[in-house]
Amino acid sequence: MPQVQIFASEDNRINFDLSEEKVTIGRLAHNILQIDEPSVSSHHADLVLEAGKYHLRDSGSTNGTYVNGAQITDAVLRHGDELRFGSVEGVFLSEAEALAQPPPDLSPAALDAATSSARPANFVSLSPAPKSIESRDPVATALLGLSALAVVSFGAAIYFVLTM
Repeated sequence: MPQVQIFASEDNRINFDLSEEKVTIGRLAHNILQIDEPSVSSHHADLVLEAGKYHLRDSGSTNGTYVNGAQITDAVLRHGDELRFGSVEGVFLSEAEALAQPPPDLSPAALDAATSSARPANFVSLSPAPKSIESRDPVATALLGLSALAVVSFGAAIYFVLTM
């Protein structure tokens, strides 16, 4: 399967399999390939499969889309083409070449358990599921309810005082 490798930072490489006929690329979460980096536009570019070849099309991005160092509006991609979305670099791997990549190192040294874990600074989620809604703070909710009750009580007290 063809893929795009995105180098979000020195220690954060994203391997994205191109399994759909159209892949939207951009900073916002609704894009299929989200790149959370300020130089990437909210909807930066599209990768479209046409007649068996992938076309990279810029979507009017602010900082441009580049293939092999040249700014493009539409380009047919070939294996090994160097891509750039704003300041984020990547590479296109065609299907045959992506399959020919060597398998990962499974030696015992590579399989050691991690002693600690941390999210990379420029982590980008490629999940098609929307971001989960953050839970509300129960203390803040209780305070909001109490303040609403106080306002209603105050209003009722004013009403009774004025009607006497």
